[in-house]
Amino acid sequence: MPELPSNIDLSALNLDQSRLNTLDSLLNHLELLIQKDPQDAVKLLYNLKNEIVHLQSQKGKLGNRKLHATPRELKDAFKAHTKIIKIETNKDSSLYLLLVYAVECGIKSIYLKRNNLTGTDKIQDQSLISKDGHNLAFWIKELRLPPTIVGKYEEKNYPKIPDFHLDRDGSNWSMEKAHQAWRYGVKMKTEDEQKLVEWLESVCTWIEDNLYLRK
Repeated sequence: MPELPSNIDLSALNLDQSRLNTLDSLLNHLELLIQKDPQDAVKLLYNLKNEIVHLQSQKGKLGNRKLHATPRELKDAFKAHTKIIKIETNKDSSLYLLLVYAVECGIKSIYLKRNNLTGTDKIQDQSLISKDGHNLAFWIKELRLPPTIVGKYEEKNYPKIPDFHLDRDGSNWSMEKAHQAWRYGVKMKTEDEQKLVEWLESVCTWIEDNLYLRK
């Protein structure tokens, strides 16, 4: 058995608050299990080990590599996407999905330039490049978009960012899920969709100003 380190330093992992909270909850749960039922604690540790081995295997596969982009590539993609958006007269879910991608490309390009990074592979905060790449709340926090777009930063959940309701059952969803609705053809309430589109367009205007694209 390998010798355990005398000191455990997690700072090198650069964990964000969300992941730290998850780790803390897991350790608290494990501690309770050790006290109440050591056998269940052993089972949990065994399952965690298997999950880690599985993830390590997945990371090694060619298909799981992430495709990275430079600030220039992201800027050019933003310009190309918004050019189509501005000239297209058929306003539908496909165009709105392109609007989400435009915003994503634009804010990532600005983030890289502000932090003097040569590409998305240099981003240390893993929450910004997670599998849910459209979680704009993370990027909003990092880039400090103006209150006119997101609301007061002292308030939770950025009050000016619109959410939406599905047309089929009225269920409420956060803006982060809008790209899925548009991608899969799930209809939202018309008035909610309009608010989402207007908000994304306001972010695009901010991006154009910060990428020095506006004349």
